Amino acid sequence: MASVQMSQRLRDDIADAYEKQLHLAYRKEHNVQPAVDYVMSTIQDNDFTTLMATAEQYQNLSQKLDQKYGNPSRRGYYNSTLGFSVEHHLIKELDCISVICNPNRPKEDNMTILYDWSTAYQETRGAGNKPEKYPPSDNWVEGDVPVRIEKLQAFMSPVVTNLELNRGWGQEKFYAPHADCAYIITEPTICEQLMPIGQIEDQAAKDLQTFKDYVAKITTLKKFLDEWPGGKDLVPEEDIQRMTKKVVRKAPEKNTPEKIIPDVLKEQMNEVILTNKLLGD
Repeated sequence: MASVQMSQRLRDDIADAYEKQLHLAYRKEHNVQPAVDYVMSTIQDNDFTTLMATAEQYQNLSQKLDQKYGNPSRRGYYNSTLGFSVEHHLIKELDCISVICNPNRPKEDNMTILYDWSTAYQETRGAGNKPEKYPPSDNWVEGDVPVRIEKLQAFMSPVVTNLELNRGWGQEKFYAPHADCAYIITEPTICEQLMPIGQIEDQAAKDLQTFKDYVAKITTLKKFLDEWPGGKDLVPEEDIQRMTKKVVRKAPEKNTPEKIIPDVLKEQMNEVILTNKLLGD
């Protein structure tokens, strides 16, 4: 078995996988997962299935064109192949969904898209200035609750949603939800199930930091798995293969005169030996 050191890259990969599992476990515990499943199934309807089939055909074609026209010996930014610039993916892979929950909105708005949404907020711009009040967006409705569902298993979506809960930078950050794009949810049961999301994020963040502190002290992958065999599912497969690869140790080669004496000297010495034998010495 090969010794695999716990590099920072490996620690980060394990922590990322652990974080996703944390969110999944807490969503199940708080009965949030059925609401997540509902949102996912609604997004991926029959029209989306057709789009996915088209996207798969497009990806296969773009890879063939890349092999035909790309120049593998020259690479551009982000390791892109120079000579062929068509995007390989029609649909982006995501791990987050943004929604605005409000059972008071019309039922027909359920799972429709909301753009440029924001709550009212006040902000102080510059030291010594008085706070300025800003109204909510025109599409804001009383009872709107923003929810960002993060750390999902990677999925494809025809729409990339984006919701930020804070404005400002550093110490000046303050709570002021705003969304470039989000789904509206009006189903009362689904809205209720999604409410613990904020609590889940807080608890998962604390648990993740505790786990990172623990992994930081682990020196090898074998030690990590010895202490927690169930953690194997968090480790990238290539690292597992590296660890389980059988190490064949070669016996050290022993030098002999036959190996270290140059051939030219061997020939001369053999000639001397042969001559001495012929002369009877």
